[in-house]
Amino acid sequence: MIFSLALSTVTIILAFGCVYFRRKGMSFEGMLFKFMSSISFISVAFSGYYFNPVNPAYFVLVSFGLIFGLMGDVLLGIKEIAPTFRSKLIIFGTSSFLVGHIFYLVSFVSIGGFGLIPVVVGVLGSVLGIAIIKTTHARVDKKMAAVLAFYYGILFIKLAVTVMNYIKMRDFSSVFTVAGCLLFIISDTCLSFVYFTPVKKKNTFVTAELATYYVAQIAISLSVAFMR
Repeated sequence: MIFSLALSTVTIILAFGCVYFRRKGMSFEGMLFKFMSSISFISVAFSGYYFNPVNPAYFVLVSFGLIFGLMGDVLLGIKEIAPTFRSKLIIFGTSSFLVGHIFYLVSFVSIGGFGLIPVVVGVLGSVLGIAIIKTTHARVDKKMAAVLAFYYGILFIKLAVTVMNYIKMRDFSSVFTVAGCLLFIISDTCLSFVYFTPVKKKNTFVTAELATYYVAQIAISLSVAFMR
């Protein structure tokens, strides 16, 4: 547990480096720190399970979620140094993150079950996603709008499931997953503003997105170490 917390600190330091270089316009250096940060948050989960091998299925599912997050980071990181492929890399990167969120959802369901409430919350999340697309004049076609609405629905279903898990278990692992899911909603909202809207001062949104994203990944990774 202590080792996992130490690795979490390393991840935060690397993530700070990523934010710093991105704000300085140093794309290649920012990409390198982004990759290292992603590898580091995966190591948090692996170390957590090594010292606390409580639930193998949960660990495997969370690990797949983290790995797809790493893949999304790689794809979006490459975009910074290969702008020619920007549109395709954004689509592939977003898809990778979506798959990762689905693995997270399955991992949370595996320990606490499912129900009608998360479905209702997910539908409301999708409606909110559509409302954000409309009100921000997002530059997306109908297919991408549908993907983003579905994406938002998954984020809110995850949050509802983790809240229900916390109500049932009242443990630190559930606290970390609730925090992670909340931060992912903030992070991905900021990311959508950066990629799909004509908003100004995008550096502010990039900083907020990266900061909340890495803390979210760390929180979910730490849930493995605190699993009972």
